[in-house]
Amino acid sequence: MVMQASLSIRTRVPRLQDPGIRRHLLRLHASTDVNQFWTALRALLGEAAPHDALIVYLNFFDFASSWQAAKIFSTANASRPTAWFEGRRQVDMTPQFVLAQREKLKLYRLSDVISDPGQLRRTAFFQDYLAPGGWHHLAVALFWDGANVCSEIALRRTEAQGDFSEDEFRLLQELHPHIETVHTRLISQEEERVRRHWLEEFSDHLPFALLFLNLELKPVYVNREGMEQCAMWNFGPQEARAYRCRDVFRVPDEILDACAELKKRLLGRRSSSSSPPQQHFDIRRLHPKYPELAANLTLQTETASSAAKPGFVVYLSRRGDTLERGFSLPIHSMLGELTAAERDIVRLLLAGHSNQEISGHLRKSVNTVKGQLTHIYKKLGVASRSRLLALIR
Repeated sequence: MVMQASLSIRTRVPRLQDPGIRRHLLRLHASTDVNQFWTALRALLGEAAPHDALIVYLNFFDFASSWQAAKIFSTANASRPTAWFEGRRQVDMTPQFVLAQREKLKLYRLSDVISDPGQLRRTAFFQDYLAPGGWHHLAVALFWDGANVCSEIALRRTEAQGDFSEDEFRLLQELHPHIETVHTRLISQEEERVRRHWLEEFSDHLPFALLFLNLELKPVYVNREGMEQCAMWNFGPQEARAYRCRDVFRVPDEILDACAELKKRLLGRRSSSSSPPQQHFDIRRLHPKYPELAANLTLQTETASSAAKPGFVVYLSRRGDTLERGFSLPIHSMLGELTAAERDIVRLLLAGHSNQEISGHLRKSVNTVKGQLTHIYKKLGVASRSRLLALIR
């Protein structure tokens, strides 16, 4: 009774204008990742609607059939293994209740699903998954992505705490759009981060050198081959072998100068209203000392409706690469089947070098070169040197 009285006093006070609520809301909106979101959400909901346990399901795989989500946060007293959640799903009546509504449901209480406490207590859901934790009451907030439930926030209360009051329910309704705004932003950021990670993993194994630079000439992304060729630009093709390219990475001055020239062209073109629109600017540079090293640069601009600044795309190539003006792939895509060492041999082969010359360039024995060539033929399904050259060219 003391707890209920204390709770009833608190539920009359918190509103969006309450200083405590506003402080937690600001912290929620300032979240930059899902872990900060979880910490801020716990504090906010603890102030708005005191509860015994809290679970957050972020990004359901398929709400209609499973409780599995990309990320699940829970207070310690609600932490359970995945099998527990999936077993609960088999007897939980709330998903069917949600999906049966004519309009997208954003907030509900367990008493909205089954209003008769006696009937609720007889369900397998209550007996197996609520009562063992001491929970009798739920309040659930839902977040939708189109026609599907994307995420869910579930607050649980004990019998002594009582059901969520009308004042608390209204406050949760007022908080919902704030939580939804932060939730949508963070999920979008997380998915973009994962997509970028996948692309970087893929680009790291491409058989050509790739660099992205922003308009301030700072590297945004460089793949492994790009680091290797930047080392060649900075130290020379032979000298670069003495270094671990990642440790000494620096964008070559010649490339930075070429980017600065493209940027100057862009600013000059945009300052003249009579100039026709242009979506990209490109330039080609050869290394001043090692002409077999080449750089092809594009200053890629976005559409007028975008707030993003232009950026630079740089392809680096060596003699023997098939990079041509127009920025098609520098090497035939099938070279991705080869290791970096095997691609070095193919480049020299394309440049017309003999096995003896390749041996000298790569500081390997002629027999080693012959053995690697045989392995390359098998990988690419060709029978001879001439077939390999014809296939790639």
